[in-house]
Amino acid sequence: MTSAPLPCFELSWLGGPAEAHVAEHRRGVDDLPWNTLDRSRFSPDVLDRARLAWTVSAHQEWCAAASFAALLRAMLEARAPLDLIGMASRFVADEVVHTELNARMAAEVGGGAPLRTDPEALVPEVDPDLDALERACALGIAVSCVGETFSLPVLAGTRAVASEPLVKAVLHRIVVDEAPHGRVGWILLDWALPRLSAASRERLAEVADRALLALEREWSGASDATLAEHGLPAETLHALGWMTPDAYRRVAHNTVRDRIVEPLRRRGVPASLPPSVAPGLSPAPAPS
Repeated sequence: MTSAPLPCFELSWLGGPAEAHVAEHRRGVDDLPWNTLDRSRFSPDVLDRARLAWTVSAHQEWCAAASFAALLRAMLEARAPLDLIGMASRFVADEVVHTELNARMAAEVGGGAPLRTDPEALVPEVDPDLDALERACALGIAVSCVGETFSLPVLAGTRAVASEPLVKAVLHRIVVDEAPHGRVGWILLDWALPRLSAASRERLAEVADRALLALEREWSGASDATLAEHGLPAETLHALGWMTPDAYRRVAHNTVRDRIVEPLRRRGVPASLPPSVAPGLSPAPAPS
């Protein structure tokens, strides 16, 4: 028996009281320079690739919303400090706004691309046998210390080279929101790690290694998706919201090495560099 195909990723908007309730959180979104990107400047093939890229980005933000919801539950179950829980509680709404922004960018370049996704595979897998505190740290590492810490420099680098006002404005809005998203995981670790054993830190390093290997696969594919291999000049890439492959890989490698693996090792979580990232870090300190 063949299994049913995965559903296409689709979004809807309810309006009414729901829309009014989130109006403050998405303030300024409708004021961005929508409908200013001239699609006639680009070939249909390039626009199709841009449609897919922005649709994939919308789905990634959708997954980030689900991941922060899972992290928030884990932090509550672990009885994390109240103000730290409050800090994380707004991030689900942030990611919903980012989903909207990316989806509207897909519409700007011709409409969302067909994208089949598993609606039950939105959140990083965590061993259900972990206790509440270790589970919260595992999600904090995968979602925030790895995922969000990685995405911020990539988005900032893309914003820096973006030549279309709309693309730059959308990326700027996301970058401004994203900065605290990567910070919360490190704050969580600094509170929780003194309460965990050396064996727990080793297990958390395995969580980080899996997340970093997944990132490595992602940036390898992303460099191909930038279209430079198809002979497009940098100015076209920048107009549609991409860095060149070399620039992307440079940001990716530096971020993983300096902003993720080294800070984890300093905290006694002996994470490993993905194979493609140049080594050069000092050995991890012994857990206290």
